[in-house]
Amino acid sequence: MQYSEGRFGRVFVLRIDDGEDFLAVTKEFIQNKAVQTGTILFLGALRQGRMVTGPEELAIPPEPHYVMFEGGWEMAGIGTIYPGDDGPAIHYHASVGRAGHALTGCLREKAVTYIVAEAVILEFKGLDIHRELDEKTGVSLPVHGKPDGTGPQAPPPSGKGAPSAESVPEEKGEKEEEDVPGGLAEIIRDLTRRPRV
Repeated sequence: MQYSEGRFGRVFVLRIDDGEDFLAVTKEFIQNKAVQTGTILFLGALRQGRMVTGPEELAIPPEPHYVMFEGGWEMAGIGTIYPGDDGPAIHYHASVGRAGHALTGCLREKAVTYIVAEAVILEFKGLDIHRELDEKTGVSLPVHGKPDGTGPQAPPPSGKGAPSAESVPEEKGEKEEEDVPGGLAEIIRDLTRRPRV
């Protein structure tokens, strides 16, 4: 675990209109306002978009499983904003739904607004955090501390009497549930492994 402590800075409220690319508009706004670190809360609807809904297989490094959607999907999500190699690195995660179907994942590359999308950007100040490519996972991860390795890196030692991860007992029944075949996770895996047409 790594952590940083900061404080609130500015607050921005945006309206993104029909036909505008939600991802491009919010990124350009964040760049223009020089927001270095923060979070973005958003809701609205999308005409079409592309998202990663998990890996193709449970492996490291992962190969992303992309899903395209179109036709007017309701959307709600959250994102993080950290400095990256090419300006602000924004990691958007959303749930989108239409007519009883839902997807959750990482919005990427395209998200065209349908009617309106609203976003609230909360700026954070005083954080030593940035995104950088992790060689093991092949994913751009948040790293706490300055790129030179200085700054907060790990939480303070546990207080007297605080249980360590090793000493916390496993909840009763947790192991048995993982081994039960036919659970919701298995059903979802089967549904998302449909052959590609």
